[in-house]
Amino acid sequence: MNAVLYLRLSSSDDASTSIVRQEADLRALCERHGWDVVEVLTDDGISGTKVRANATEALRMLRAREADVLAVWKLDRWGRRGAADVADLVAVLDERKDARFIALQDGLDSTQQAWRLIASVLSEVGRAEAENTSTRIRSSIAHRRRVGRHTGGRVPFGYRTAAHPDGQGRILEPDPVEAPIVREVAERLLRGETPTSVCRGLALAGVPTALSVSRRTRQAGGDPTGLPRGTWYVQTIRKVWGGDPLAGRVMAAGALIRGEDGLPVQRWEPILDVGTLGRLRDVLGLSHTSPRLSAQPVQKRRAARLLSGVAVCGVCSRRLYVRTKGTGKGQVPVYACPAGREGGFDCGSPSITAERLEGYVTDQWRSIVGPFAEVRSFEVRSDEGVAEALAEVEENVRETTAALGLDGADLGALVARLEALKATRARLRATPSTVETVLEKTGRTFGEAWDAFPDDGARRDLLFEALHHVEVFPAVRRGGAGGGTFDSDRVRIIWRAPEEVASFEDFAG
Repeated sequence: MNAVLYLRLSSSDDASTSIVRQEADLRALCERHGWDVVEVLTDDGISGTKVRANATEALRMLRAREADVLAVWKLDRWGRRGAADVADLVAVLDERKDARFIALQDGLDSTQQAWRLIASVLSEVGRAEAENTSTRIRSSIAHRRRVGRHTGGRVPFGYRTAAHPDGQGRILEPDPVEAPIVREVAERLLRGETPTSVCRGLALAGVPTALSVSRRTRQAGGDPTGLPRGTWYVQTIRKVWGGDPLAGRVMAAGALIRGEDGLPVQRWEPILDVGTLGRLRDVLGLSHTSPRLSAQPVQKRRAARLLSGVAVCGVCSRRLYVRTKGTGKGQVPVYACPAGREGGFDCGSPSITAERLEGYVTDQWRSIVGPFAEVRSFEVRSDEGVAEALAEVEENVRETTAALGLDGADLGALVARLEALKATRARLRATPSTVETVLEKTGRTFGEAWDAFPDDGARRDLLFEALHHVEVFPAVRRGGAGGGTFDSDRVRIIWRAPEEVASFEDFAG
């Protein structure tokens, strides 16, 4: 008779059921009976609670008469799906009355009387053991997360693992290499830099991704030189800089771990405060209503040029719009007044080449503003910590309100949590406070700040700090918008009044 051996080992089993031992014992069985082993099918590291291709193949070989005996080391090696595993096996053996199934360690043989009953009982016992093991593992992981221990797996970008102070297990702490990068990128995103630009910047700086071989090697104490650094994607930026780990928060069983007051609990040192995390989610188009952030649909729109919204007609004061002028390869973008098309006002409908106008205004800005020290303004509150607490409460109010509309929601618990959050919010709002605006030099000039931003989105913010609007008048020389010499007399730059430019301290003076 020909025999097919099926071997399986899941990661939760101990060494006594190793693949090597299973095969050795089953080969000895076949040798005693004089059976020829025609195939050895192995599932190493695969749970018996799942449908496995090799187990299906073993049944096919029996049905096709490519094997006469199917031998396993123990019935729970065949599977832990309970009666489903026995039903599939019995169906094949009913088709082939001369075929045979053996579970060696259980002493189970399909030639025995009542073997089906015994197999059914053993298989259900195996299924129950698998469920209990899974429950214990999930419970252990959830408990370790609740008490602030790292349970293994991917280490969030910005963090590294360290020994727990009590000597048991591991915790997460800010990585001294990555944490400053997290804060710098957060600031750039909040100032208007796009995720695409951030991706380019991280790639040019050679920053490894969270899953890269280079990062894992460095954090393990090895030399990462020359190792793959991974690729940054826009979606990766959204997940990292919109994720709860940066605020020191952790999830268990698919939900944020919360305290008795219903607020998420901080389990490790945060890199960003909750208020900053909320603002990042807003600029990244992420939802506040689910711990597992999902992207909100964002309507695509045409990217604004550097002076969109501030370039106006010097005659009728209408906003200039960007359109193309010329045909074929001679097409160029121009800022143009729409008055001629709309009718009702004869202003000459001035238009001007976009690149020339932007270059001229940029040169003027750099010569006037660029040499001065960049100054950053921020608010200092007398009630330190209240603003961050209020931001967190607001976020949880939004999340809890949205959860009320979900199918299967525990309305009683959610309403109670919402009432507690609203009471906390009212108390925080009633806290007396004063707010003072503080100016702080960043250590670079405005011109250097301009060069640090690779796209117009962030540069517009710098430009608009000092620029109120730009007036464009009709051309008096021949050549039109797209040709001839640029006439700066057609352009008048209106700067903001000194009292409006608080962050440009030197310039305002």
